[in-house]
Amino acid sequence: MMVQQASVSRLQTLNSQKLEFLRRRINEEDYLHAAIQRLALVLSNGLMEITQEGTRHERQRKGRK
Repeated sequence: MMVQQASVSRLQTLNSQKLEFLRRRINEEDYLHAAIQRLALVLSNGLMEITQEGTRHERQRKGRK
C-alpha cells in the first residue's frame, strides 16, 4: 500500500512539473507559433484526405452508371 501511494505521489509531482512547464511554454511566442503551424498542418492534411476520399467515391459512382 505504501509503495502504491508513493507511486501515485510521484506521478502527481511529475504531472505538476509537466503542467508548469507547458504553462511557461505557452507564453513563449516561438512555441505558440510552432503549435499553430502544427495545428494548421494537421487540419490541412485532414481536409485534403476528406477531399480525396470524396473524389474517389465520386469516381466510383460515375463508373457504375
